Amino acid sequence: MADSNFFSKLFGSLFSSSDPEAQKKRLLKSIAKDLSKTKYHFYKASSHEVLPALGKYFYDIYKVISPAQLMFQSTSLPALKVATVDAMLSDKQKAALAEISEEAINEKAKTIPINEVAASVKENLKNFTLEFDNGRRDQIDALFNRLNLFRNFCSYDFYFMLKKFDNTMRERNFDIPPHFNTINGTYVTEDLKNFIAVAWALPFDNEWDNLFKLFKAIKGVEPVPAGTWKKVISRLKNLHDQQVLEMIIKLISEQPDYKENIKSESAYIVDTYISDIRKNAEDTVRAIQERQKNSKVDGLLSQIFGETPVQSLKYYNQQNSAQFERKTIGSYKYHEPLSYLKQFLLDYGKKDIRELSDILLVRGSWPNSMMAKPMSEAYHQLLTLSDRITEFDSKLAESAEFGVKFKTLMPRADRDKEARNIIQTTLRDVNSMAAELIKTTSQNFIIYAKTLKMCIEDFAKVPRSDLITNWKEIDHFAEGRLKDMCVTVYKKLYLIVTLMQNFPLPKEEEVESEE
Repeated sequence: MADSNFFSKLFGSLFSSSDPEAQKKRLLKSIAKDLSKTKYHFYKASSHEVLPALGKYFYDIYKVISPAQLMFQSTSLPALKVATVDAMLSDKQKAALAEISEEAINEKAKTIPINEVAASVKENLKNFTLEFDNGRRDQIDALFNRLNLFRNFCSYDFYFMLKKFDNTMRERNFDIPPHFNTINGTYVTEDLKNFIAVAWALPFDNEWDNLFKLFKAIKGVEPVPAGTWKKVISRLKNLHDQQVLEMIIKLISEQPDYKENIKSESAYIVDTYISDIRKNAEDTVRAIQERQKNSKVDGLLSQIFGETPVQSLKYYNQQNSAQFERKTIGSYKYHEPLSYLKQFLLDYGKKDIRELSDILLVRGSWPNSMMAKPMSEAYHQLLTLSDRITEFDSKLAESAEFGVKFKTLMPRADRDKEARNIIQTTLRDVNSMAAELIKTTSQNFIIYAKTLKMCIEDFAKVPRSDLITNWKEIDHFAEGRLKDMCVTVYKKLYLIVTLMQNFPLPKEEEVESEE
């Protein structure tokens, strides 16, 4: 008998057909035979039909996970990421997080200088981040990845598939038992493939307790009883191990070489979480700084210029800066402080400062001329700076040096990297020139103000003054108000220098306040 079987197989292998179609049929017949040996009677190979038992199998899962579907529909993935990390924070981290919330930062800023608030935020961020050691990060990422796989599985459209077995079925209405029919297998081939993609990605283990504790922490209840879910996992594992769905797909599609596509992905959420916390805290601090700066700037502008609006420069202004900002190329970085300086030089430089300088420097008697030299040189510099600002501004006209370059290159900036680079380089040069004008003007204000302060102190020593020896005489030219003129100009200079210190330039030497 053994010899007979041997020769039978030998002759069968020698004379078997090499036709691919015949080979495929043999493979499909073998798959159908293997499927029939399983306990799952989901498919009738002779008629290529899917049986009601498959619908019942999916319906039983659908009833279990339906509440979870609703939960995931009302909770975004970013919110789940945040909730996962929040649930895993240490007590120390929770305390630090409370200190850097937007509400806490704003509350502190009401009574504490903003630089101290910023330092406190920085320290709390550091302590908060250090608590995330590698072990804690791995635990959080693993928990979220399991949650996401569970979410993907629960988000599978069971209802869409089940409607094909019973078109009278209503979504999430489990009061009326469905009546599943036998259907053509081709109707559910893609549904089965999509199910495999999410179902076989699940971990078929018992390590689900932490996830269901997380759900309880987030929502107060488990969307699916943990014990019931573990039974679902056990059933899925059995189905997976026997390759039942894969065999059905192969038979329906007549593709014996079909390979499943598993939807598996890994996310690392801790770094993004920390980055968002840091950004929110730092943005809150910056917003407070900006509000305080704007409030301070508005107050200084009111003290300097009163109700008179400050005129923008003709070309170096916000309106023309917008074209660069829209394309994220850069901006006219110093248009505000430069326009304030230009206005100040016109309003006070050519009037109050000139009138005072004519009295002190021309009519004043300085025993030591070197003491008057810094003030004199600063004054003569200030006389030219208004024109220098105008000259700089005119270079940005469309027909001028920088303006024509911008006009030519801006239309190409979106598609031409070289044009964009040239614009950025030119903008840096333009802003450097503006910054230098601001720096030079501020320095001359400070030099002039320092000597002016000495003059005010010297005036108080009359008749024993030693800086200027003819105070009474020159006070006559000021109609007896010379000291008031000195104090008024000094205060204006103090205010304009203080105003400049609110803009991002290298710190200038401060003018001492005249009380």
